[in-house]
Parts: sequence; structure tokens; C-alpha cells
Amino acid sequence: MKKLNQKIAAAFLALAMSLSLAGCGDSTSSSLTQEEPSVYPFVNTLREPEDNTVQLVEAPALTEAVKEKAAQVNAEIVGWLQVPGTDIDQPVVQTYNNSKYMRLNYEGKYSFQGCYWVDYECTVGNRETQSRNTIIYGHNTAVAQDDPNGLDFAQLLRFTDEEFAASHPYIFFSTAEEDLVWEVFAVLYTDTNFRYVTMIDSDIDTLVSEGKARSEFNYDVEVDPINDKILTLSTCTAKYGYVGGEARARFVVMARLVEPDRELKPTVGLEKNPSIKAPQI
Repeated sequence: MKKLNQKIAAAFLALAMSLSLAGCGDSTSSSLTQEEPSVYPFVNTLREPEDNTVQLVEAPALTEAVKEKAAQVNAEIVGWLQVPGTDIDQPVVQTYNNSKYMRLNYEGKYSFQGCYWVDYECTVGNRETQSRNTIIYGHNTAVAQDDPNGLDFAQLLRFTDEEFAASHPYIFFSTAEEDLVWEVFAVLYTDTNFRYVTMIDSDIDTLVSEGKARSEFNYDVEVDPINDKILTLSTCTAKYGYVGGEARARFVVMARLVEPDRELKPTVGLEKNPSIKAPQI
């Protein structure tokens, strides 16, 4: 009888645990809740043992595509940018100034949308030779509405959504020399007084601290301003109006270069920044 009572107690305990976990959903649904925005990968214990693992992110191999496009399409193609959860997935160019590709696509043909281009003062290479801060520009083609479902860098605005930001920790920008993975640590609206465009190989400590202070979220991501390489994606935003027909502010996503062969987790811990350094406009 004693053993029977123990078995019954164990069964009730297992049932209670199952019910408490059922609200988490499966690994394909969001694990975010309004009360607990800082989340990490979770293991659903209701699955069979062979599936009871965190599904790691697999970094794409892009270097060969960069080489092929540069050889066959445009010699000024220097990299490939892919932002998961968006349609941003195409070659990136670099030339002798920051204006040539304003209204050209990566093939060098006219396009009102333009394309994605690296600041002409940046060095693009491998993780050793890459500039301390690699800046990539692109148009917000839905700037009047700041519609995150618009084209091109308009979709970067999806990072202002807490659930999207938490479930999309990485950006992939690879060069012809190396596949590189970048971990997002700041998403921000800023005035042009934050001169991140001049912080390419100097003032990286200021770049990082200002980026974090202005970020919509506090990311659970450590950034070493002495040794880390930074990727900065920059576009326009109409959130703070216009001056002379041009948007007064910028929207920026910043990420750090991930160490080679590091496991890539599918989510990142973050929380709303309670004391954002707002644009001075």
C-alpha cells in the first residue's frame, strides 16, 4: 500500500508539472510574456527526449556568393548582408564616396531604392583587418510612415518590437574573405549630433556607450570597446519630423562581431530601457 501511495503521489506531481509548462508553447512560438521580457532559450520538457534540445541558429555561408557577384556583376560588391526576419538579404557595395549608390542598385543600374553600401572610409576584409566600426547605409523606403513592412532598411524598424528583437539576436554580414556573425546590442533613434559616422577606427568606447544609452532595450550582451569590432546599420526615420524635406533623425542597429565557432542561441535576454537618452531635436 505504501508503494502504491508513492506511485499515486508521483503521478499527481508529474501532472502538475505538465500543466504548469503547457502555457510555454512549443519551440516555434514566442516564449516572451509581458511580465517577463528578459528571456533565454527554453527547453520544452513535454517533448520526447530526442527533441529535448535548444535549436541553435546556423550561420549562412556567404563568402562565395560575394566573390561570384563581385566577379560577374560589379567589382564594387564587397560583402553580403542578411538580417533574419526581414527581406534584407543581398550584396553590399563600397566605392570612393557615400553618394554614388544613393540611387543605384548593387549592379550599378538606376534604382530609386538604391542599395546597401559601406561607408567609403571603412576597411572591409576579415575579422582582423575589418574596421573597428563598419557602417552600412540603406534607404528607409517607407520613411513617411516608418512602416516596418516597407522595403529595404525600413524593415530594421522591426527591431523596435520587443518580441522581434528578443528572437532575432544576430545579423550576418560577410565579406569575400570571411563569413562574419554579428550580435545585436543596441537599437536606437538618434539625432545627427551622435557622430557614429566618424567613429570608424577611433572613439569606439564612446560609440558603444552612446549606442547603449540611446537604445530602446538593454540587451544582455557584453561589449568590449577595446577589442570588439562593431557593425552599424544606419537609415533615416521620420519619427522626429523633417527639415528642408529631409528626415531629422536616424534609426540605427548596432552589433558586435561574434567569436568564431561560438554557438548561436535563438534568443537574447533584453528589457525595455527605462532611461533612454532621447534625440535632442
